[in-house]
Amino acid sequence: MGYGSYNITRNGQTIQAGYGIETICEKGGCTEKIDRGLGYLCGQAPGGDEHGCGGYFCGQHLTYANQCETCGQAAYKANTWTHPGSGEEFDLRDHYLPLGTRYDAELPVWVHRGDYQEEIPLLTAVVGPDLRPTGAAARPITEGEWEDVAQARRRQMATN
Repeated sequence: MGYGSYNITRNGQTIQAGYGIETICEKGGCTEKIDRGLGYLCGQAPGGDEHGCGGYFCGQHLTYANQCETCGQAAYKANTWTHPGSGEEFDLRDHYLPLGTRYDAELPVWVHRGDYQEEIPLLTAVVGPDLRPTGAAARPITEGEWEDVAQARRRQMATN
């Protein structure tokens, strides 16, 4: 079976999907012509999944995470943790370094892997493109100060 045309069930209805099925962006008021291929899909699975609604959107209305605006905002809210003492917000999908640490692709970064200690997210040291845990003890995000890797890289580029 190819991916040019196939049937899926979305919101209780069977619809045709695939890169061979022409349609328009599902954002209200948008008339951009697209197809129902995976490149325009909100989420990761046709029909919808925990990552998106399964709608089809043009590039202007689909985020970098392949989510429509509504699903992207919901994901951001679900993945944001606010420090109760400082009010600082952390996006738990980001990769972190202790504040002021120089980023090096060969060295660990710290990520949230879904673990908590008394409602405080734990960060785990990982290395490599597959984010292998280093074996170091996980640290509460409230322990020390953290900087997301993107900010650290921008800081480094500005000082080089």
